[in-house]
Amino acid sequence: MGKDFGKRRKKIMEQLKLQAMPRTAIGKQVKQLRREGLLPGIIYGHSIEPLAVQFDAREARSIADQAGSSSLINVYIAGTPTPYSVIIRDVQWDYLKRTLIHLDLQALSMTEKVRIPISINLVGTAAAVEELGGVLLHLVNEVDVECLPSALVPAIDVDISNLTQIGDSISVKDLVVPEGIEILTDAEETVVQISAVVEEAEEKEEFAVEAEAGDVEVIGEEEEAEAEE
Repeated sequence: MGKDFGKRRKKIMEQLKLQAMPRTAIGKQVKQLRREGLLPGIIYGHSIEPLAVQFDAREARSIADQAGSSSLINVYIAGTPTPYSVIIRDVQWDYLKRTLIHLDLQALSMTEKVRIPISINLVGTAAAVEELGGVLLHLVNEVDVECLPSALVPAIDVDISNLTQIGDSISVKDLVVPEGIEILTDAEETVVQISAVVEEAEEKEEFAVEAEAGDVEVIGEEEEAEAEE
């Protein structure tokens, strides 16, 4: 499993490269950039002054989709000898047009650990759902971790194929993560669990029993009431 994570991380780091240009357009001028197929952004963070930059909009969208919020991206700015190692901190969308309109990137030091949430990605099929009709409850969508930037991954895969019985679960302590990543989230938290389906008919039957119980007359109560009158 560790080797698989290593190969995956290496592949991601090789792929996630983004070209950028220094940006001078600000305010209303930014709209013209977008019309030209460019995406405005900013880089800030470790030991640098904020840098206004612009990207090819299509390339930036592709990288943002792959990276999520916890993958390292190497940004190459024209005229700068070395790339900036960054993560995505904020993405602004035009939800009507379904396009990116701004990208905030945080520069990291490769020698300093960061604390960051990483998403949980469920893989496989739970037999308890397919064969027993159970319901898969995904209770934790991300975990907080601490690691060096070089260890970051876009998500932590959780194999649910071993969930074969109603009540089976996977906790944070069961997660398998790449070497160098320390999970900070409570180890006892349940990530996924198989729950039984409560049939509607059973619910109605239970309700009917409760209603009948409420109508049961206790012997002696009526006589006591008449005596009090």
